[in-house]
Amino acid sequence: MKMFSCDGSTNSIEDVMLSMVADIEDNTGLPKLLNSVAKLISKVCNADVFTLYLVSPMGNDLLFCKEDKEGKIEQIMIGPITYGQTISSYVAFSKELIMESDILGDERFPMGTGIDNGQANSLLVLPILLPNGDILGVIELSRNEKSKPFNEENKQVACMYLTWVGIAIHKIQVCQSLEQQQEFNRFLLEVSRVIFDDIVATDNLTEHIMTFTKSLVNADRCALFLLDETNNELYADLFDEGLELDGKPVFTKKNQIRFSVEKGIAGHVARTGDVVNIPDAYSDSRFNREVDIKTGYTTKSILCMPILSQGSVIGVVQMINKKGSDMAFSSTDESHFRVFAVYCALALHYSKIYGTILRSDCMLAVATEQVAFHITATPAQHKRLMDRPLPKTIPPDINEFQFDVRPSTNTFCELFIYMTYELFGEDTFDLSTLARFILTVRNSYRPVPYHNFEHAFTVTHCMYCLLQATQGLFSDIEMQSLFFACICHDLDHRGFTNTFNQKFETPLASLYATSTMEQHHFSQTVFILQLDGHNIFSHLPNNVYKQMLGHIRHNILATDLALHFENQKELAKICLTDNLCITNPKHRGHLHSLMMTASDLSLSAKYWPVQRETVDHIYEEFYQQGDVEKQNGYEPIPMLNRDFKDKLAQEQVNFYKFVCLPTYTTLYQVLPVTQSLLESTKDNYLQWERAMQGKSTLMWNVDSSRTKENKS
Repeated sequence: MKMFSCDGSTNSIEDVMLSMVADIEDNTGLPKLLNSVAKLISKVCNADVFTLYLVSPMGNDLLFCKEDKEGKIEQIMIGPITYGQTISSYVAFSKELIMESDILGDERFPMGTGIDNGQANSLLVLPILLPNGDILGVIELSRNEKSKPFNEENKQVACMYLTWVGIAIHKIQVCQSLEQQQEFNRFLLEVSRVIFDDIVATDNLTEHIMTFTKSLVNADRCALFLLDETNNELYADLFDEGLELDGKPVFTKKNQIRFSVEKGIAGHVARTGDVVNIPDAYSDSRFNREVDIKTGYTTKSILCMPILSQGSVIGVVQMINKKGSDMAFSSTDESHFRVFAVYCALALHYSKIYGTILRSDCMLAVATEQVAFHITATPAQHKRLMDRPLPKTIPPDINEFQFDVRPSTNTFCELFIYMTYELFGEDTFDLSTLARFILTVRNSYRPVPYHNFEHAFTVTHCMYCLLQATQGLFSDIEMQSLFFACICHDLDHRGFTNTFNQKFETPLASLYATSTMEQHHFSQTVFILQLDGHNIFSHLPNNVYKQMLGHIRHNILATDLALHFENQKELAKICLTDNLCITNPKHRGHLHSLMMTASDLSLSAKYWPVQRETVDHIYEEFYQQGDVEKQNGYEPIPMLNRDFKDKLAQEQVNFYKFVCLPTYTTLYQVLPVTQSLLESTKDNYLQWERAMQGKSTLMWNVDSSRTKENKS
């Protein structure tokens, strides 16, 4: 591509660009580079004279650039950058290009060109701008009276080149800055790699910090003091005695030295967080000579800086005796160490945290072992159950929903094994493992008034009856996960609700934000399965075992009433629209959840005497929670408040109306074999209504206790 100039000559754009690239790649300094650029643009635009001005570093003045015979650029200050002076000053201030055909007639520039260029008539004055808008200088092109004035083509060509030059110079500056930063980043990357590899070992970490500090600021010696906040002292036991091995410093482990933060320069830095840079240590009154006396080393110059973590001093690094001719530490040393100190602080902070975590892990392991010891069945307990895994007499009504578990308290484990055999056969589970498992589960329930092992067995029995009544409907993994989830669904219950845990921010609430207790119950289930000799599912392939745990988790979490309401409504809606498909995995999941809740609430469908006694146990647990809330300054809700015992019947009526009856109604719609559960629940609901009205309640029996509204 050729470009035609005013005098008819041509200049190759490619040649000009290549020439500019060569000048830029020479990287001989900005003045010389811009002078070459100005010379090329002057030639392209056929200017008679060109003049280059640079903006001073402070940005206030213009510097006239003059090239001597040897090609060196001399910079001469000619005046401030402002309006009402020279045309170059005007352009530098406004950052606007000006093309002037008659400089002498323009009142904006009373001083004209400001230099000995009296023949100048037509001018093209161009700001040299970076992409961010910063101005580097001004190129002033001029033609005398005998030449044609500059035209739009000249302006466009000059602007094109200058735009490209501005971008190129900006890229050069960015690259130079990046190279410097990359050099420092490489240093910090190596620091990070080495330091964080040894973050656990404090001695190694201290040694790395001291090694890199010496390298960073070229110090002869380095000392790292850590702060003991409790005793308000600085201490160190790793010392730099100037020893080297294979070109690397070697530090000596000695008896720990300690001194008050009230002493010495390091103490001053620890107290104040200030940076101290001292060319002559012994002339400074803050210098603690005791350290030199103990180490036998003479300190001359010192750079002492704090290591900060979360705004507080955690240590002090003291760099001693700058190597080389400077003899004192520079502001650049300070700047570099400030960045490096961030890495030191992170490493020391997380080393301390990691150490705390390791200690906590050890304490947790001890506590876990202790808990396991106390809940695990003793050999004697295990032997007794193995000698007689089944009860002498099987209760005749054990296959009925109305089975009263209370008389069988002492044989719950044997009855559990009996129900397991009835559902899954005697060969499915190893008897020794099953016995150990159920004994440890029993020991893991706390002796709280209601959510105890008797409740867990009651829930499991109801599920047993449900599974017996629906033989063939569920797969083995579904049946086993439902059955064993029931016996484990309240493991380690503390007698407090999820709301209580959240309100008082208990450790359990910190672990589990939702379904707090239910997630804990599942966690305890897994804990028991992981105990030696307790994994009743160890015969399953790994993928099936994981699937089993997933089902058990789903089933245990389903006992959270906060999740139940939505589940029951969804299943009821499906039944109402006749869209229930028992083979649909989603519908099946809803049914599993409903069966878990129905089993969990099964005492509401027992004979009235059992139901009435159970409610007393439930409310005693509620009242105990209310007592704790009162002790902590909270007013418990009426259901948890002993002062509102007279509201118990009303609360039960509401509980049956909004929880129990919808649950068993929907269950009956899906599984008609559960009709007796629904009918018994309705009967108890009427009994509670009578109690709320102050009427006497009837003793329950199958034939005569169906309460009629006309009975007195």
